[in-house]
Amino acid sequence: MTRREGLRAFDTAHPLVWDAALTILIALACTSASAGLSPAGAPFLFAACGAVAFRRRAPFAALVVATAALTIGGVASALIGEPSPWGYLAIWVLLYHVGLRRSGALAASAALIGILALVAFAGAASPGMLALGERGAAMLPVVAMSAATLLAGRQLRSTREAQQRRRADVAREAAAEERSRISREMHDLIGHDLSVIASLAAGGQNVLRSSPNEAERTFAAIGQVSRASVSQLRQVLRLLRSGDSDAPAPLSPQPDLSRLSALIDTVRSAGLQIDDERRGDLHRLPRAHQLAVYRIIQEALTNSLRHGGEGTAVRVRVVVSAQEVVVSIADRGAVPGAGQPAVSTDGHGLVGMRERVDALGGVFHAGATAAGWLVRAVIPNEGGEFDESTSR
Repeated sequence: MTRREGLRAFDTAHPLVWDAALTILIALACTSASAGLSPAGAPFLFAACGAVAFRRRAPFAALVVATAALTIGGVASALIGEPSPWGYLAIWVLLYHVGLRRSGALAASAALIGILALVAFAGAASPGMLALGERGAAMLPVVAMSAATLLAGRQLRSTREAQQRRRADVAREAAAEERSRISREMHDLIGHDLSVIASLAAGGQNVLRSSPNEAERTFAAIGQVSRASVSQLRQVLRLLRSGDSDAPAPLSPQPDLSRLSALIDTVRSAGLQIDDERRGDLHRLPRAHQLAVYRIIQEALTNSLRHGGEGTAVRVRVVVSAQEVVVSIADRGAVPGAGQPAVSTDGHGLVGMRERVDALGGVFHAGATAAGWLVRAVIPNEGGEFDESTSR
């Protein structure tokens, strides 16, 4: 901890001690600078210095009190032929805190009060001390110092407000990014399972009477997918609730391409005819790439199941080379454009896929083709390897 940070921490922990110490120091400095302090002016000088103790709680009121006290003290000293008390330091400190802690209107009022007080001090000085021109020349540095302290407080206030706005903007951006991430993950976790469940339920109803055994297997699959979906949903909710705790809920690993076969088998059981082709060593891809490829395939198959229905033919192709990863999911069963989302859709699925590909510096495309619908992503493969022996 630096000395400045230590002083700030002490000030925060013991504000009254710091206020009292500063008030005493200013009183000693003003007393030392007041040549021949008269009994008439001393009480008013100490009252002005004492007002410094309220610089944080009521800086504008403290400035008014200090200015009035010094003005009265100056007039009283002039009446008995003694020099006016030197209390400029107290005024400067209070002007700084008014600029720092109060609005622009109060700061302007404080500047006016300070200037009037300085003029009053000059008029209250003993006539024999300085000529009128010399008094004016002597006042210029005091006026300049008063303006400088007020402006310094205003500048620091503006800097702090700008920093607060930047922190608020950063917090809003972080919150928006986190909401987008949560929305994308919820969509990937729950949307796919619900589409599979809906398709399985429709198929189960069709074979319920003609093939009870097949219907039983279908409804068992619905139960399995439902339980897995509920488990994932509970995990996400548990994570969100524990976001502010010291020991957040443990996370299960994000899916990678080792679970791709299970994903394709689940969607096949829901009725899609999937041609699966993979070339290259998918499992040596970075985890971020594996998650992106898995989620793209999951979302594309979910869309094919939702819009194409049972019996739709889909070709899933993943090619890994040393330079890039190419993922394509071609829906060959649906009528071109029929029931398919437009490329510019605001739905979470296409947006989520595009965001994942963009985050990895890739190129994403989704749109209708002559045969149906195509989702294609090309992602740079930094440090990846290509192994023809793993093709399938």
